[in-house]
Amino acid sequence: MPLTLADCMRLDAQDPGHTHWAQMGDRFDPGTPGTLYFDANSIGPMPRTAPLKMQTVLQEGWAKARRRSWNEHDWLAQPRSLGASIAHLIGAGSNDVRVTDTTSINQYKLLRYALSVAAPRRVIVLEHHVFPSNRYVAEAIARDHLAELRFIDDASQLSAALAPKDVAVVALSHVDYRSSTRLDMAELNRSIRAAGAMSLWDLSHSAGAVAIALRQSDADLAVGCGYKYLCGGPGAPAFLYIHPRWADAAWPAIAGWMGHADTFAFEPTYQPGTGADRFLVGTPSVLANAAFSAAAQLWEEVDPVDLDQRHSSLTDTLIQLFDEQCAAWPLRLLSPRNHVQRGGHVALQFEGASALAQALVEQGVIVSSRKPDALRWGIHPLTTSHQQLWSAVQVLRQLLTSGSWQDARFERPMV
Repeated sequence: MPLTLADCMRLDAQDPGHTHWAQMGDRFDPGTPGTLYFDANSIGPMPRTAPLKMQTVLQEGWAKARRRSWNEHDWLAQPRSLGASIAHLIGAGSNDVRVTDTTSINQYKLLRYALSVAAPRRVIVLEHHVFPSNRYVAEAIARDHLAELRFIDDASQLSAALAPKDVAVVALSHVDYRSSTRLDMAELNRSIRAAGAMSLWDLSHSAGAVAIALRQSDADLAVGCGYKYLCGGPGAPAFLYIHPRWADAAWPAIAGWMGHADTFAFEPTYQPGTGADRFLVGTPSVLANAAFSAAAQLWEEVDPVDLDQRHSSLTDTLIQLFDEQCAAWPLRLLSPRNHVQRGGHVALQFEGASALAQALVEQGVIVSSRKPDALRWGIHPLTTSHQQLWSAVQVLRQLLTSGSWQDARFERPMV
């Protein structure tokens, strides 16, 4: 029998962790009344405590204590403490993760680090259709004659790319930013290590949504975004991970004073800090870290296995609703049906994806699109309910039935 609204409400009520998820959801600001948010793959919901945490830094730290705050508050320790707060979500040790800089900058730092560790190997393997910034960073390194690039169309071509035994590092996205296809990290890591290369994973579309096991799968390096599912706020610091076996294997590509072994010694020459600390560069982004800390407090209470199960239930339900409610229109599921092969969002292929996304937004259903034809529904497991999924698909069905999404006002580009 097709799913009904009552079925979706029952799924919410019968979830073994229903009370926990409801209470957790209440700790986030609900946003604009009457609006349904499915954009966690772009920016996650705001923890209710974020404004107070930032206001405290502004008033108690900046306005009053000023320079004393570096000694009286936790500002300098936040890259480590925030990293420890989210480490369990990505299957990492608490001392192996640092929250710092941006995803692109961390990608650069770790690609350069891998090239140093793996020298004289100098080939970077990456996907043709990876998120553009990841490719741009690698292209800039190659342009400076520090590496050579070897592209693959998908993971099935990795073995051939590794065959020449000249690969230093393989940089892959755990989840495709368009289709939400999730790669088998453990299997690919085995192939990469067997070829004598290192792995670098971008977790931007999986961290905070689905289960990740960096240490268990033997990943070497990883980066990820702080403002999507992790809810660190607009422009939040990103994170990086390094396996302990490589922690002290080479100098960092960017040697900054925060990554020095003795930050306040002000020595004339650089001495790398130990472990992941050597990847710190400049002064921490204190205000941004304050916002991130609101989410970090919540993540410390979340079991990643429970989180993954909740996300599976929600996204499986959404796909079923698409199948049952929208079969009359040329919408094709772009994401894998199997949850273990799917990342944080669910993507539909539709020729008018951009216009349809804008029409949905106008009706209070916040989704996104990516060229050429992907309509993305970013499901946040801490705040989304099955009932919301039902309501959103009804709006989608109404727009498709009326054809109003084809109005000229929806032809403008949208981020």
